[in-house]
Amino acid sequence: LTGTIEFWNDKLQNTEQSEVDKIFDSIKNLTGITVEPIAYPDTAAYQTAMQQSIREDSAPGLFTWWSGPQLETLVENDLVEDLSDLWDDYVAANGVSNDIKDALSVDGKVYAVPYSIIYNTMIYNKDLFSQYNLEVPETFDDFLNVCQTLKDNGITPILLKNDSWAGFIWFQALIASFEPQLYQDICDGTKDYTDPDVVKVMGIWQDMLDKGYFSTPMTIQDMEKSLASGSAAMMLEPNYEAGMLVKEYGMVAGENLGTFVLPSMNGDKKIIFYEVSPLCVAKASSQKDLAKEVLKKWFTKENQTVLTEVTDNVNTSQVETSNACVNEIISYTTDTDNYQMMLRYYENTPEEIRDVALNELMKFELGDAGADQVLQTIQDKADEVFGK
Repeated sequence: LTGTIEFWNDKLQNTEQSEVDKIFDSIKNLTGITVEPIAYPDTAAYQTAMQQSIREDSAPGLFTWWSGPQLETLVENDLVEDLSDLWDDYVAANGVSNDIKDALSVDGKVYAVPYSIIYNTMIYNKDLFSQYNLEVPETFDDFLNVCQTLKDNGITPILLKNDSWAGFIWFQALIASFEPQLYQDICDGTKDYTDPDVVKVMGIWQDMLDKGYFSTPMTIQDMEKSLASGSAAMMLEPNYEAGMLVKEYGMVAGENLGTFVLPSMNGDKKIIFYEVSPLCVAKASSQKDLAKEVLKKWFTKENQTVLTEVTDNVNTSQVETSNACVNEIISYTTDTDNYQMMLRYYENTPEEIRDVALNELMKFELGDAGADQVLQTIQDKADEVFGK
């Protein structure tokens, strides 16, 4: 089979064209099929475009989406191909962890493969820690002391992102640091957002905001510049940021750039939030047979090595990276004695609740609304969705 297919995504919009070309030259060499990537500049525009085209035969053969309820909605509407027959022979066989199969499955059938598996950890400027005699924090109190020492010395402890959806990042981190089960319980409706423990955690977050531990929200590029220049110390971001800081800002992974996982408040395992970005085949697309042929080679060591070089995402155990920080993050994910993996909030709760929560949590982060008001608004939507 030869021909051309389109690959729609919102992942490659900030990647140099010459780098993007490496990925798709690789897949053409392996399959003979030309894949044309079409990257959308923002998530909302991308979702709208996909929703308008997905039922047509002109729909892209391949496209990235979101796991959880958003993938389930596509499956319920019969819009994506069942890829179960590819999983064992072409995905798991090439070193993709079976642990993430559930995040790509509905009713026991696989409807996507991972475009990327992303792990969120603290990424920090090691020179600043050395300068102020700071150690990687082992307890949450240690972490707060690190923040205070940095603040006392005129350094912004933690960088925040200004994307409209980004208010959940520290919400999920602090809730799961307090108690991992509490996080899962609010995601699935077992506990209310107005639960006393959630209120307590919001008080801890408010205290951190009041003490100036967080930057004003800024673009990811400004976050990277601030961390690299030493005006700020830490960010809670995906593993690919460790790659960007090396490539774009000349930091040296393992020397002046390091990683750690936010400690637990109560001695539990440290929580690593992950997201799996599903790569789907549009059922209506005239390109779907070619798309499946591409997926048969997508997880080969040759192709994944190129993908990792370009994106700093590591999806299979066959790939080794030259970035010590990325390798360190991958090592945490296999250390089950000390770390626990949890699906991030964005995909882990019904989207109607999530969309309200994103708006409300950003208001809280910006100081435009108090915790009680924010939690009640989210809970009102949760009552509606969970039918309480």
